[in-house]
Amino acid sequence: SSTGDPTTSLVQVDHPWRPVPAHLKELCAAAIMGGMKCLFRDDKASPQKLMERASRTRNLTSSANAPNLEVGTDEAAPNLEEEDLSITTGRDHALRSVKSQKRFMRKAARIFNLKSSRGIEFLVDCGLLGDPITPLQVATYLRHAIVVGLDKAAVGSYLGEAGKSKETAPVWERDWFHKECLEAYCGLFSFQDQSLLDSLRMFLAAFRLPGEAQQIDRILQAFADKCAALCQEASTLFSKDPKKASDAAYLLSFSIIMLNTDQHNANIREDRKMTADDFVKNNTDYGRDITEPGKEFPREYLIAIYDSIREEEIRTEREGADGAMTVERWKDVLRQARASAEANPGEFHPSHADADDMTELVLEHVWKPILSAIGAFWNVSGRFPPAGAMVPDEAGAGDLPPSSSHGTGPGQINGSNHHAVMLGVQGARLGMDMSLEMLHGVRQLGRVDIFRKIFAWVCDYTGLLHGSTYANPELLSGVAVANSLVESVEAQSAVVVAIRTAVEAGEDLDV
Repeated sequence: SSTGDPTTSLVQVDHPWRPVPAHLKELCAAAIMGGMKCLFRDDKASPQKLMERASRTRNLTSSANAPNLEVGTDEAAPNLEEEDLSITTGRDHALRSVKSQKRFMRKAARIFNLKSSRGIEFLVDCGLLGDPITPLQVATYLRHAIVVGLDKAAVGSYLGEAGKSKETAPVWERDWFHKECLEAYCGLFSFQDQSLLDSLRMFLAAFRLPGEAQQIDRILQAFADKCAALCQEASTLFSKDPKKASDAAYLLSFSIIMLNTDQHNANIREDRKMTADDFVKNNTDYGRDITEPGKEFPREYLIAIYDSIREEEIRTEREGADGAMTVERWKDVLRQARASAEANPGEFHPSHADADDMTELVLEHVWKPILSAIGAFWNVSGRFPPAGAMVPDEAGAGDLPPSSSHGTGPGQINGSNHHAVMLGVQGARLGMDMSLEMLHGVRQLGRVDIFRKIFAWVCDYTGLLHGSTYANPELLSGVAVANSLVESVEAQSAVVVAIRTAVEAGEDLDV
């Protein structure tokens, strides 16, 4: 589960490390090396492409263009640093363009989770939302960005806000903008031919309702306005008057949410829970201002809603990007996929440029996890403390490889995670083979920027550098450092790789 700290992207590993037989470790290493060989062997880049790769510079998000994200004395901005990439847009580089946009969307989601206004500002600054911005654009982002890390509670909080009346406020903070954004957001759901209960389940699965009563009221009213005209009950149970139909849908939806809380709250005793008769009595007739004669909700209809809620809770947490997918969320995804296919019937046809980019895109995605595996074979510790077995995820790790082990240094074992590391000659050999294969292949691809980063981490893995991440702080003298190297076959392997690489590829390392 998430740590809850918005300034770091850490993933809690809540399962214990299990002992892995030596032969399985070797098979895993062989599989990784086989994958690397296929990746490097299948690259057919032209000389011009190789020159382009060699000139990679950091231009995804420069510090000069990045927005000021500090929102309080106790909260720091998320780390927006990414690996070196050049953004190539256009039809010829569709894959790289899509990946670049996704990275920006992930960054925007992290900022939005911290402060919604800054997140939207970031989206506008990097061109993912149009200028001038419209409520529909923001609503579409909130609807679809859960899969790239947008927090469902942050979405609900923004949707429920009343906004500001001051004309000096950014347009996306204005009251009219929030109102139209909420209406547009509700309009992005497919309520046709769905019951009100199924529509409500689908709607609440996309975000988390805020805790403030006024915010809940605004959101449910907007939902009722859209759903009452489209759901199955619109032609059978609701009034033909749109206002009365909306009010009936609102009251029933609110009652369903209260029933859901009542039935699935562990703090409410069984004898205090709402009965089916209570639910029917509360919702059969809302008064002549809303319920027309002959349009009272049938008892069978309300009993079916009661039984459905009692048997299956409306869940609003841990779905989408990181949690379990509910039935309602899955149905929603399928409807969105069908709608997208109908709106964009053309097939994607990769170009020669996309074929050249494919190897690079895969490399950019896998080099950090592979480097982490090498660190595990060499029994080196990560940048994060072993308590809780915290490891950084891809979204927030920046240039740091996510270490999968938490030892105390090269060749040293931490008794609490004995099974998380590989020690001895076998680990040293596998780590050396993998690192040499990756360094050779990355250099062959022409990605000097990634090559230099890998080399720097291999040097850091030796534990010999002053201020090294993996150096033992207790070894203060040169003699102690030398003795540590002599006693660690893993550290010796890292030294061999570093020296061999420096000799063979010194021109690419500026040495």
